[in-house]
Amino acid sequence: MPRGGARPGAGRPKGSGSSKGICSVVGALRAGDIGSRRFETALEFAMSVINDSASDMNDKIRLAIAAMPFQHPKLAEQPAGKKEEAAAAAGRAASGRYATPRPPKLVVNNGTDQ
Repeated sequence: MPRGGARPGAGRPKGSGSSKGICSVVGALRAGDIGSRRFETALEFAMSVINDSASDMNDKIRLAIAAMPFQHPKLAEQPAGKKEEAAAAAGRAASGRYATPRPPKLVVNNGTDQ
């Protein structure tokens, strides 16, 4: 009994794949004035396609999602919430006499009786 190889009916059916995608953006570039410009960065290219009125709305949405992290980076540090502020206040209050005691020292015997 043969193993592996091509099987009849296996794989994606013909015509089921989307013919859209980057091809429509390339087609819009050839048709519009965007194709004649030179872009310094990919972000500049994406923004010009987004602002082009002849581009397909689905392409604009995809490019906007891809360009968003470069336009609006995530905040490095967010302001502390109520729980963080309470923990910091408790840490400041627990000093001196009320500080957490240090853990006990561990004594190693190394197998000798003392």
